[in-house]
Amino acid sequence: MPRKLTIDAQLLELLDLKEKDVLVYTTLLRLGSAPLRRIAQVAKLNRGTAYDALKRLLDAKLVHYVDAKRHRYFHAEDPSVLRGLATRKELAMAEAREKLSELIPDLQSMIGEDAHRPRVRYFEGESGVKELLQDVLSETKKTRAKLYRVYSSSGLRDLIAHAWSGYNTQRKKMHVQVRAISIGSGGKMVGLDDRRWLSQDESAPTYIFIYGTKTAYVAADDRQMLFGVVIEDTAIASTQKLIFDAVWKHLGV
Repeated sequence: MPRKLTIDAQLLELLDLKEKDVLVYTTLLRLGSAPLRRIAQVAKLNRGTAYDALKRLLDAKLVHYVDAKRHRYFHAEDPSVLRGLATRKELAMAEAREKLSELIPDLQSMIGEDAHRPRVRYFEGESGVKELLQDVLSETKKTRAKLYRVYSSSGLRDLIAHAWSGYNTQRKKMHVQVRAISIGSGGKMVGLDDRRWLSQDESAPTYIFIYGTKTAYVAADDRQMLFGVVIEDTAIASTQKLIFDAVWKHLGV
């Protein structure tokens, strides 16, 4: 009695094969060459099911056929071609991953287009905060005024400066202006900036950047490790600008 071959269902799925495909393929391996009617008879399938399986096997290049005078004879390819099938699937998956990497940013940009919902991103460590600061500059550069607002805290100033020591140099190269409300002592003018002090004595645990349609919060944990959160929402950013400008005006009196 011929041995029945069992293949894991997950492997079949990965190869885009069905159980009936394997049954027809192994039947052909035993028969060597046969017409559709003989294949269906030996595999104990109806002709329609056997024919559908053969079409899938032909597409997978696991079977070929030769037309004779009265019948079409099917032949199974050597089982080693299964490796080639797996390789083709790998290449197809690699191509799919590459296309998805291009598509995902476009899909993400569609988030909230119809349903209003803020976008929130989290940044961790010095490298993360540097990325956040780069976003501040690049997004501000796109605005008409090329100006962002920030609540600057003396307790975090050195940590943030350490995350990107060349920040102000890059900011000035990009002609980005900053309006800063300082909390705590220190904070010097370095060009293309304006600064007013809310307090010289107290500090605050958070830097707040207001730029474009975004509001960013930067703080440090108990280990003095920086982290940041960016909220992209026009209403939130507009409210923060309104509050900032009111405080700014009051401090200038």
